[in-house]
Amino acid sequence: MSPGQSTPAFTGQCHCGLIKYASTSPPQNLTCCYCITCRRLSGAPFIAWADIPSSTLHIPPNTSNNNIRTLTSDIAERTICCECGSSITMKYGFDEAIIGIAAGTMDEASLKGNEMKVTEHIFMEQKPNWYGIPKDGVKRWERFSDGFEEKLQIWRSERSR
Repeated sequence: MSPGQSTPAFTGQCHCGLIKYASTSPPQNLTCCYCITCRRLSGAPFIAWADIPSSTLHIPPNTSNNNIRTLTSDIAERTICCECGSSITMKYGFDEAIIGIAAGTMDEASLKGNEMKVTEHIFMEQKPNWYGIPKDGVKRWERFSDGFEEKLQIWRSERSR
């Protein structure tokens, strides 16, 4: 972080360390997503996304855009490290104010007592049969969480005008 900025609430990096980041806001939600896209990009049964305000994410200016690859779908933009392939972020087009950080890239020690707990499981309909989720008492959604699809439909209709 540059001089004059707040102390980071947490830091993180990709597997190879080429992409480093910091946030001045602790994570607000922790969502485990079992959609096929997250599964294929991670090679795992899910990716856990930690939501923060987009304005609080800081990637050092010396990080070259050549090191970050952006993958865009009709509803979201994801970033990955070009060197090691680690997922770094995901942001939905209809909510530019929030960005998801791939929780596995976060330096847990940097959270300074802000213990993260899963707040929801989404895309349960795409969860692999071989993976069992512990009974954690957290809300589970077949697709997106409550209200998400409505926001997405409104955004899509506004874009098509």
